[in-house]
Amino acid sequence: MILLALLLIIAGALAIPSMIAKKQPNAGEALAKLVPYQGIIGIILLLWGLWMLIGDVLLSGYFGLFLRFFPVWGIIYLLTIFVSIGLGALLGYGLIAKYALSGNADAARSGAAMHAKLASIQVPLGIAGIALGILMFVFRFIVFNSFGAGI
Repeated sequence: MILLALLLIIAGALAIPSMIAKKQPNAGEALAKLVPYQGIIGIILLLWGLWMLIGDVLLSGYFGLFLRFFPVWGIIYLLTIFVSIGLGALLGYGLIAKYALSGNADAARSGAAMHAKLASIQVPLGIAGIALGILMFVFRFIVFNSFGAGI
């Protein structure tokens, strides 16, 4: 959970570099160092989000029960899944297009169309990624530790 929170914060920051650079020039320089790894971070986040969607939500019968007893955390978890998939696809598009879509013209066009749609919501996705990453830290360290859970 901590690693996912860190990935969401980093990916969110990578999605809004101009906004961060205006407010904190030093942070903009640090983000510039991460740009070469942007695609890898995006692919990891995309795969992690898909894994959570398939494994935890679609195949697990426990998620509905979890959502019933912990509705706020369940909603945050669902938002985390969708933002992870969106940010991951957006940041990892360069690698996806290069290695997976380059052999098929139709797939490349569909991928470019999807990337254009995601690019239009890049800033809100980045802000949501940062916010959800922070919320995951808060839930991990404050809420779960107060109940004595070692999650």
